[in-house]
Order: sequence, then C-alpha cells, then structure tokens
Amino acid sequence: MNAKLDNVTTQYRKFNENQVLTDGQLNEFIDYFEDQDRLSRTLLSGVGIVCGFKSTITSSSLVPDVMEKIAPQKAENALDTIVITQGAGVTTDGDLITLRTGKEKSSDVTIDFDTKNYRYFREYKDKVRYDHFRIGEDQIPLLELATEDELKQMKVKGLDTGSFKDIKTLEKLNEKIIILYLESYSNDETPCEDADCDNTGAEQVSDLKVLLADFQSVSDLMTSGNAKDTLYKIHNSYEELFDRLPNIEAKRVILDPKVETADQLKRKFRNAMDSVSKLSDGFGAIADTFKIDLNFSGLSLFNKLNTLLSASSPRLDDFQYRYDLLKDLIDTYNEIKGLILHLNAECCPSIASFPKHLMLGYAGGSLELGEYAAFRHGFYHSSITTQDDENYERLMLLANRFVQKINGFQSYIGPVKITPSNLYVRLGEKAIPYYYNVDKPLLDKWNFEKTKTDRETYNLSYHTANLSSEDYVQNPLNYNIDNNDFYRIEGHLGLPYETAVQNINDLKMKYGLAFDVSVLLLNDGKKTDDEPEEPRKVSIEELRNKLLSISNDISKETGDPKNALLNLSKLDSDLKLLNKAKFETPSGSSDDVTIVKEDPKKEEIATELLSDFLERKSGLEHLSGVEPGGTFVLIAESKANNQVIADFSLSYLCCSKKDPVFLSLPSGKLCQNEKPVLMTIVPLDGQVKAFVNGTEISAITQTGGQSYFDPALVGAAYLGQTITFTVNDDPVDTQMVVNEVPNVTVTTGTPVNGENPTNPTATVTFTVSGNNLGNLDYNWNFGDGQLVTVTKPAPDANGVVSQSHTYNLVAGQEDTFNPILSVSNGSGCSTQYTIAPIKLKGQSLVQCLSSLEITVQYNESLGPCPGNHRCNSAKFNLMANGVYTIGIVNLNNASETLENGQSRPNGELRGPNRIKTFFLSPTDAQSIAATDLNGEGFISFSLVCADNSCHDGVAWTTLKLGGVVIYDGCPRNNFLTINPCTGEVKP
Repeated sequence: MNAKLDNVTTQYRKFNENQVLTDGQLNEFIDYFEDQDRLSRTLLSGVGIVCGFKSTITSSSLVPDVMEKIAPQKAENALDTIVITQGAGVTTDGDLITLRTGKEKSSDVTIDFDTKNYRYFREYKDKVRYDHFRIGEDQIPLLELATEDELKQMKVKGLDTGSFKDIKTLEKLNEKIIILYLESYSNDETPCEDADCDNTGAEQVSDLKVLLADFQSVSDLMTSGNAKDTLYKIHNSYEELFDRLPNIEAKRVILDPKVETADQLKRKFRNAMDSVSKLSDGFGAIADTFKIDLNFSGLSLFNKLNTLLSASSPRLDDFQYRYDLLKDLIDTYNEIKGLILHLNAECCPSIASFPKHLMLGYAGGSLELGEYAAFRHGFYHSSITTQDDENYERLMLLANRFVQKINGFQSYIGPVKITPSNLYVRLGEKAIPYYYNVDKPLLDKWNFEKTKTDRETYNLSYHTANLSSEDYVQNPLNYNIDNNDFYRIEGHLGLPYETAVQNINDLKMKYGLAFDVSVLLLNDGKKTDDEPEEPRKVSIEELRNKLLSISNDISKETGDPKNALLNLSKLDSDLKLLNKAKFETPSGSSDDVTIVKEDPKKEEIATELLSDFLERKSGLEHLSGVEPGGTFVLIAESKANNQVIADFSLSYLCCSKKDPVFLSLPSGKLCQNEKPVLMTIVPLDGQVKAFVNGTEISAITQTGGQSYFDPALVGAAYLGQTITFTVNDDPVDTQMVVNEVPNVTVTTGTPVNGENPTNPTATVTFTVSGNNLGNLDYNWNFGDGQLVTVTKPAPDANGVVSQSHTYNLVAGQEDTFNPILSVSNGSGCSTQYTIAPIKLKGQSLVQCLSSLEITVQYNESLGPCPGNHRCNSAKFNLMANGVYTIGIVNLNNASETLENGQSRPNGELRGPNRIKTFFLSPTDAQSIAATDLNGEGFISFSLVCADNSCHDGVAWTTLKLGGVVIYDGCPRNNFLTINPCTGEVKP
C-alpha cells in the first residue's frame, strides 16, 4: 500500500465539449483535487490527534462511576469492555480519521455517536502489508477489536465471526496500545459482461480497523521497524527530556549578623552556588537533544562551570559576579525548560511517520490535563496555526546564549556606570551585565525579539562599543526611561567605598535618579583582643612610591590601564585623609614619617555595622543594582579594608540610624465635604501631625491601624490656607489646602396657575440666599427631566438669586417632583441640596366634562337607524355608568304631533324626524365622574327603553366634547365608554 502523498499529482486536464474521456484523464482530475485536499490538511492545519479518542476499560455489569472507583482492584476477568470516545485525527498522508459505524450499504457509515464499546477481538493479519506494522518481513502481533453491533453486521453479510473472542479473556489489557488503522486497498475491477460498462472500475476501499498491540512490540517498531515514526520520536523525546530535567533554582545570599569578615561573606556567596552539578546534567541533556555545540577548549561542561564559578581574578575578587553568572545561567536553563513542551509544530511533517494509522496510547490510559501519554500521537500543528515553531528558534537561541555566556564571562575593571534595565522580566529583556564580553556572538543571542527584527545592537549594556551608535543607546539615561524599573550599577567593585559612593552620587545628580546609597561594614576594624584600633598612617615616602608606580604604569605603552585607574582611586582615598586629619610626629623617630589620624567628628560618609543594621532592618538582596526609590547598599570589610567587596539593595529608601520619614497624599487639594483620604507613611507606624502657620490642628484620624486626613475636621479659620505635616516630629515636604464648600439656603415659592382649567401648567419660583451668591455656579435639576446651569448670576435687589421653572401637568393627575440644586465655587468645591418634594395636580375631570353636549334624534336620512319601518314611538332613558339618569329622550310622533320637549331637526315643520339635545352642567359632570367604580374618570353612556313601545337601535345619537364630535351613530344599550378629559375610549 502506497501513501497517497508519495506521488502528488500537480496538473489535470480541462475537458472539451462532447469529448470522450479516458480513465487516465478522469483519475488525473480526481487525484489532483484529492492531493490538494490532503496537502491542505497536513501542511496548513497539522497532523495527529485533534481531539477525543479517549479510552477506558470497564465492566459491562457496572455503571461507569462505580467502575472508575474499583477498576484498579478488580480481577482481570471482569474487564470485558474497551470504551473509546469519538474523536478526530489526521494522518501524515492527509487521511481524516473518525470512529465509524457501518450501515446496510457497505460503503456507507455513520459517525454521529459519542462512544463505541469494543467487547470482542481476534488476531489480525494485514493483507496490504503496511510497513509500519512490520519488522523485516514479519508483522508484529496485532488484535482486531469489534463491537457487538459490528459482529451482527458481519453475520448478516455472511462473514466469518467465529474467530472473535470475548475481550475479558485477554491478559494485561491495560498494557496494550490502541491503534486506529485505515486499511486502504483497491478491489479488483469487475469484468464488463454486457453492453453497459458504466459501473465498472476498481473500488477504492478505506476500512477503519481498531487494533491492539503489546507496548513492547510498538516500542520495537519505533527502534527497528521498517518505517520509523520520526515525528512521534522527536516529540516524544521532548517529553522524555522534560521529565528527566532537574528542577533548579538559584539560592539567595542571605546575610546575618555573624558575617564579620570578607571571607565569611565570600563563603555566603559560594554556599549559594551549589547547583553546578545539576545544571551541568540538565543543560548537557538539552545540548544532546538539540545538538548544541559545547566548545569549552577541551573541558567538559561540568569542569568548565566548576572552574569558572570557583575562580577569582588576581586583580579583583569578583565572587559576587560569578554568583550572578550562575543566576543568569539558571534563568536561561529554566526558560529553555519552559519552552520544551511548546514545540508542537511541524512545517513539513514527514509523510512516512504515520500515513495510515494513529496511536491512541495505552488502553484505559489517563489523559488528565498536563499528563503525558506514551505511545499516543499528539497534534503537531502547522506553522500557520501556532507560534510553537518560533518557540524552537527561541529555544535554540537561548541554548547558544547559555554557551556564549560561559565563554564570554570576564573579570572586568572599569569606571562606575549606571545602566537602565528591568527587574521582573526574562534575562534577555534586561541590560547585558558588564561581566560579559559584549561582542557580536553574544548580542545575536541575547534578546530574541531584537535579533528577529535585526535590532540586536539596540540592547543596553555597560559596554557600548558594539552597540548601535544611536545616542539613546550609547547614553540611555539622557532619554525616556519610563519602561525601565531597575538601574544596574557596575564598576564600583574593588574601589574604596568613599570613592564608589562619590562616583555613584555624581551619576545620581547628573541624571536625576531617585535612589539612595548606603555603606555597611562587616566589622569596625578593631583587633580581636579588643585593643584600640591603630591610627591610620600615611608616609610621605609611601605616597611618593605610589605616585611613581602609577606614573610608570601610565607612561608605559603596554600594561593594564584599568589597574592603574584602580590604584589611582585608592591613592585618592589616602590623599583625602589629609583634608580631615590631625598630625602627630612620633617621638624618637629619625625619619620623616607623619602619622595621620582621622577626626571622627569630620567623617564624610556615614557607615554602619552590618550586625547593627540587621537588628533594625531586613530585606537585603543582591541584585547588582537598585530599583527607583530604593537604596543601593555597598559592603566593605572595615574602614581600614575599605574596598567594596559586594553590593545589595533594598526596595525602599534607607538607612540612617534614625528611620527616614515620608508622607504622601493622593491630592494636594481637598474640599471640606470630601471623605477622609489615606496617608502613605514611612515608617508605617509613624506619628503624623498637621500644622497651619505653626499651629497644630486636629485633622488626623486613625482607623484600622492606618492614618487618614479628614478635611471635615479643618476649622473654618484654616480653610484655604496651606497645611504642613510632620512624621515623628520631622517635617516632610507634603502640603495640603482644604477649600470651603458653598453654604446657601433654598426656599420654594407657591405654584402659580396649577389647576386653572385653561392653563395645564404650573410655575414654581425657587429662591437662593446666602453669602457670595454671585460667585457661584448653579446646576438645577427640576425633577421633571429638565436641567439648567446658571453661571455666577447677579443677585436681585433683595440680595437673593431666583430661578423660576414651569412644570407641564397631566389633566386629572397629581405628580410629585423632586428638585435638586448643586452649587459650586471657584475652588471646585460643590454642595448638593435636595429640595422638598413639590406636588402639583393637573386639570380636574369636572372642568373637562363641563362642555359635554348630547344630541339624540330619529332621522330617516341618517343611515340605517330607522330600519325597514317608520317608527312613531321611541321613548328612552339616557343613562351614565348605569346608575345616573341624564334625562328622558321622548321621540314619540303620534299623528305627527310632537310631545313636550321635542323639536324638528333643521327647521322642519312636519314629518317623522324629531330631535332632543342635552347639556351637562359642571355639577352634573362631577356627579357622573364620582360614579366610576374604578375611579378612573370614565363614563359609559347608554340608551335604555323607557316603555313597551320603544324600539332600540332607531335613535341617532351624537356626542360632542368641547365642540368636537366624539360619537356619532345608532346605539344599543351601552354605546360609549370614554374619558372625556383624555379622549381615551374603552372597547
């Protein structure tokens, strides 16, 4: 069996009209598009198991949740079912595989199910001789699985099922590997026996088999089989590599009061460097897997690391930088380790890896999140769908950087320099330390993103010779450093601490950097027998010899200029003593020796013993620099042995023996009515006091152990004045101004109009009184959705500010309005006043009903009311709400003689037509409105026969409200229910 993608069809023919097609032309057409479909899957999506295909071993007699609890202890003969969930996967030949169930037609299958339960097995012989199941000429032992439904289908089709056995007879089922195999072959072409040969052709069969194999057999296939699964092997090697890599973290250097000598401090650093062996083993395994060249001039990685980390420069005992090198290497190692499990990308997956099968792992194997499943194909993404291919490039860069850092370490001596960097990021995003040779090989491997964009020379470093010539790279402290949260400080190691402090402070001032510098001494220089310390001596002859030596070093063309600079700095320390000393000449001395003894009252740089410091403070960390707002701490052995031997830092300002004080407020201005604000204080338990012109005011409160400034406690006499503070009685720079808030009175006038029947609005006038009214801004919210802003209005003759507003009212409805006034002054302070609710009522129902006119008539010319006969007798009661009689409508027309109260319409003198009109007075209207049982102001009109001779449906009735016709028709009983004020009609 050949893989489809072994030979890819790259062209096909377009067909002409009425062309006779050959088998080659048709197959060429199909092969082209099938190959493109397969290539799209493998090269643009990926290969391997996409999802699903999880297996469990269970007993058909138990529910799954019970089986899950007892399966590890059950006897093997009860394990009679392998359950496999539906899934999806892609082979390296581009076949899309899912579990399938056959249907009646042999070529049809269904995939619409969640799981399949396999209970039977038989030996399997691959008739197509798939190379991936063979070692030499022999096929490894394979078992074919079947479900109960599949056996039934085989019996229906007349196939032999006698060789299948119950799966519970298998031993060590959980040591079997499940394999999905797409058995692909061509059936022989059917001979053409009649005139119609259209249905002939070789049938292409793809039959999915679910197989079991011993794990040892699968392992042998991987190592000595005919076709090697290179894709699985390389990614499996990444998993195995990750599992065997040791976990390594750099130890901290923790100082304690017992550290009193330089050797003891050095031992602290050395004791923190005990991971060389594990680091050598771990990175050695990485180098073996990814073929990293470990070229250390013939030394092994372990020997190179051990030599490098334990050595010292003859000119400078730089043990702290060798410790820093180890930290850098461990950081790089862990970054590499973190990438190993994220290399699931393949640009061009090998077709020969698993062209027609997928391994699902051990039967019943756990697939919990984060667990690795052996002998299971993962999903190996195309580069277009993931960034894991970039992870491989990143890993290779990091691994080569690891080697380059070892080879590029140097014991360097140079001037003090500060470089902006970052603290809480990957090593590659930090400035390159000065103990590396910053050459092109290191620059190319320091920062992946910069190298990727051809900007490797834009890294920052102490050494700038090979960096970009851009000034912001050469002199970064002259430019924006908002994105930097750390300052690397380098070049001070080995200098007298007086010189180092002066150089660092000069750079601080030059670049305006926010940190402090402090000096800690390991001991006070006294002898061990507690004898007084000998005075420091300076000999004229000694100074002369030092100057000559330095002069010779400088004048020579060869030599170490850095060493000359170091000697100059030490000499400078001795010369400075002459500016603060008293001179004594020893008695009996025959040579010109001057003894110089320092005057402690004129000490220029404050120092403190480490042991004393640790009694008060903690948190010293060696970082080779300091955070903005922190303290850079230099360590020297004593005043006599004053060279800087190490540095540490604190994340806060420190550290005179009297604690520093600090106070911060979120704002320098507040309004009197604002809530208390939290005060940030150093020290946290410091006592804060507030003053105005030297007078203490009570504006500080304590809640939950924290201090708050409460502007409401500031008296009226101090509003608008500058408030200063002290912490522990020491003044701080923070200041505060509390501004007055407006204080006015708002009154509400009597509404004008209101329930006037001719004016459905009401006007209310609000009056504001108080001081400085003309300097205030007024924001009115009248409670009806209307907002008005008035800026600094002039008060009237009465010294008040008035504001009128007209409210629109709904007839017959009472509304409540809740007006609010916000008053603000020029200081940005405002006061909000909630005004008493205002209740206003619209026009009443009586006013609406006062113009109601009702006309009832018999008129042959008005529509179908009379019916098919002439009506001479029509007497009705005109009712309202069924209980109120408006009047009697008498439309009798005996012998064309009208009865009392009737008239003829349109001035007629004779005939059948007659009419009667009613007008409702306000009193009658009020009575009618009161009869609405629902209290909604609706009236239901009706005409009710008043005698036996009445015919309903013959009286044409017209209602007018305010001169507008609201009903015109022939009513029967209740004919209109209406709210005469709103015009709303109920059905």
